[in-house]
Amino acid sequence: LQKSLPNNDPEGLLSKRELEILTLLAEGLAKKEIRNQLKVSYSTVDKHVSHIYEKLEAPNAPAAISKAYRKGILKAD
Repeated sequence: LQKSLPNNDPEGLLSKRELEILTLLAEGLAKKEIRNQLKVSYSTVDKHVSHIYEKLEAPNAPAAISKAYRKGILKAD
């Protein structure tokens, strides 16, 4: 059995907040900097980052960012 069904809609894979955090990670911000910018707790940012890694099946930020670009979730400027 599969853990989850594949999501064919890259736009709907991440929540709005997860996409916001992933975009900030792609801009080079650290979790503490994201916390300060979004005015949320560090644990909130950490939880969202964990969800991003899980949803994108990525072990770390660089891999998540790379997969997000390949899937069309993030777009190059």
